[in-house]
Amino acid sequence: LTLGVLYNRFCRIQENVTTEASLLSSLTRNLLTLFQDEPRWATDACQMIANQLRIMLSRTRGLELLSIMKADTYSNILALVDDYHYFHGCDDSFNSAQESTMGNIRADLTHIMEVRALRLSDEASSLPPTHFLLLTSLSTVSSIAFVTASLAVVDDLDNP
Repeated sequence: LTLGVLYNRFCRIQENVTTEASLLSSLTRNLLTLFQDEPRWATDACQMIANQLRIMLSRTRGLELLSIMKADTYSNILALVDDYHYFHGCDDSFNSAQESTMGNIRADLTHIMEVRALRLSDEASSLPPTHFLLLTSLSTVSSIAFVTASLAVVDDLDNP
């Protein structure tokens, strides 16, 4: 039962990580498409994506939560996209492809934030300590019962 619960948790985490990585790839592609004529904006966006990847690969869940509270990468990307839209789109110079890309970026950011929340939630969930106390108690009782039952079938010469 314990292994089943832990394996299901592991599978959910793997699924969420895969989904988040896929969405991050799509987000990067859309950002590069949007900022294809603006290298400074593209560099800033790619640096934010690289920071998020570094956090995902090398930081603990606690440090990731702290980084979300200090400066959430996905919120910063959304702010960057909004600033770009404000500076370049207010004069109606955006074409329909750019508007579509902006919509895709916003949708990806919404979905990736939900997937990240699920991943962090699954990483935080664990079995309660009483579960391990119960397992330890049952293992001890089983071991004592086996030794006690074995003593009854040993003869005087210590042969079973």
